[in-house]
Amino acid sequence: MAPELDFKGKRILVTGAAGFIGSNLTDILLKQGAEVIGIDNLSYGRKKNLHEALKNPNFTFYIKDIRDNNFILEICKEINIIYHEAAFTSVPLSIKKPLDCNDVNVNGTLNILNAARIRDVEKIIFASSCAVYGDNPNLPTKEDMICMPNSPYANSKLAAESYVILFHKIYGLNTISLRYFNVYGPRQKDSPYSGVISIWLGKIHRNEDLIIYGDGEQMRDFIFIKDVVAANLLAGMKKKIFGEILNIASNLPITINKLANIMRKVCGKENLKVQYTNPRLGDIEYSYGDISKAQEILNFEPKYNLESGLKEYYDWFVGRNCAG
Repeated sequence: MAPELDFKGKRILVTGAAGFIGSNLTDILLKQGAEVIGIDNLSYGRKKNLHEALKNPNFTFYIKDIRDNNFILEICKEINIIYHEAAFTSVPLSIKKPLDCNDVNVNGTLNILNAARIRDVEKIIFASSCAVYGDNPNLPTKEDMICMPNSPYANSKLAAESYVILFHKIYGLNTISLRYFNVYGPRQKDSPYSGVISIWLGKIHRNEDLIIYGDGEQMRDFIFIKDVVAANLLAGMKKKIFGEILNIASNLPITINKLANIMRKVCGKENLKVQYTNPRLGDIEYSYGDISKAQEILNFEPKYNLESGLKEYYDWFVGRNCAG
């Protein structure tokens, strides 16, 4: 469950509001009394993710791009908090389209920061990624470690982070960067460019064998969407933590092979087989985050383990597909 925090009277801008994380965050902010302005160009987001939010009189939605300077400057008037979730999110696609990735993740973020500076926004929470660490051999990864990005996506997130920190140092902008690890849960797309859990849920639902790139001994730290939303709420209400970078992870690393076993068991499809193929360019071998800093500063504690999160996600997935 999300922490009980008071957002009444707050005007909050959520970029990427129709996306997987942005829409889940928007729903909870509205339930906690905020007035939410959502923007999304629908490149990755889906308007149906905002089905409930659009019924709420405290929600306003614009189909706009974060790179639209004039619009962003205008929309940031009288905004208290910005949750910057909009991004070019796919590692494989970033390798195919590095210029597009950089334009959205770096230039788009710079545009948000500049508008926030001009409009004197109280706080900006930036959605970063564990991908910035790359294949750092020191595990678990900590926020002060050297980052070694190995894809345009990872590099663009690191560059955007640098701007976030710079705007705090130079302009005094109150910024927080949250490095999400592998987020999963309801509303995550089942597409070739999505995370492994959403892709596999689609395959399991269609009774297809699971595909693993590499030997399956890659390690990941999967975190359920509700825990990520809770971390964002805590960051939004916490005072005097500006300029910080925080890992947001489950603290429960697992190999891809073990993930396949758990998913087949949770979904009741243990008969499905696993096929192995060549590793993908840009994929990280081992990703496991230390969350002690987020625990200390935000009092952040993940509530979901993989089994409970997967059960809730699968129930939602089946319900959505059975309903058409």
